Amino acid sequence: LTEEERRQYAEKARKWNAKKGCQEAVKEVNAENGTHFRWLVVASGGWSENGFVLFLSDVVADVFYFLDIFSHGKLPHHCEQRFLPCEIGCVKYSLQDGITADFHHFIDPGVPPYGFRYHCQSASDQTHKIPLSGFHLPRTCYEVVLQELLEFAQPTRGVQRHFYCRVWSRSEFRINWCLTRMADKTGIKSHLDIFAVEDLIIELYQKKYQKKPSRTWVDKILDVFLWDYCSSTRCKWHEENDIVYCALASCKKIAYCISKSLASVYGVSLTAAHLPLQDFECGQSLSTRMEKLDIGHFQ
Repeated sequence: LTEEERRQYAEKARKWNAKKGCQEAVKEVNAENGTHFRWLVVASGGWSENGFVLFLSDVVADVFYFLDIFSHGKLPHHCEQRFLPCEIGCVKYSLQDGITADFHHFIDPGVPPYGFRYHCQSASDQTHKIPLSGFHLPRTCYEVVLQELLEFAQPTRGVQRHFYCRVWSRSEFRINWCLTRMADKTGIKSHLDIFAVEDLIIELYQKKYQKKPSRTWVDKILDVFLWDYCSSTRCKWHEENDIVYCALASCKKIAYCISKSLASVYGVSLTAAHLPLQDFECGQSLSTRMEKLDIGHFQ
């Protein structure tokens, strides 16, 4: 370098070092679990490659609960009981560890309102196919279901538990109504706040790329049929009877969708806890099937 070039570079270096916080270099930290976290420095003037502190360790370790409750149809507005909950599923998930625990029960739906038995059973036949009566598997009462759900999602001290469900598909009204009904009937105060899993995906994407994905993109991620017939996705009864609609499967497929779309974005290696990898490792082809639904009974 010439003397003039050296002087110019020295002046640039002096000005750069004068800015607060700009001495930090971009570092790659390898955590004990093998996950890589990138720490970026803060620079004034907005976003830049070197201008945003992003603690990915917090994102990948956060625990989420995906919840779904199925019902024997939806009753009209003039009915005091809008839903007859019959199945509940929930999974504990993080980007770092995938699905670490699951919760499932068939619920005692009680007696349907007079004149609506056929409506309720017809809705069930079009979706989850759980019989309204004469079901040979044990059904759990409201009190046990709610108590065990709270125990399953026991929060870590100082950490708030977060439940998520599909909101844009309008399933949150059914889930909130059923939870409120069970709490009212049993006197158990649940304090379960339900959030939109669609908003969670947007937040995870935005934390990485500093921009929001489109609603169409999020819907496309969640509205897939790739894992409908994968092993260990549905509960045992729905698996044995080859029925797609299962509350537990609904929750697991949300976890699968997030894993497939965002785990690699955050540098997380996929495992059998993130995706049903055995279906791919064994070289099995994933079967596809078309289901004809009554839109009035769709869940």
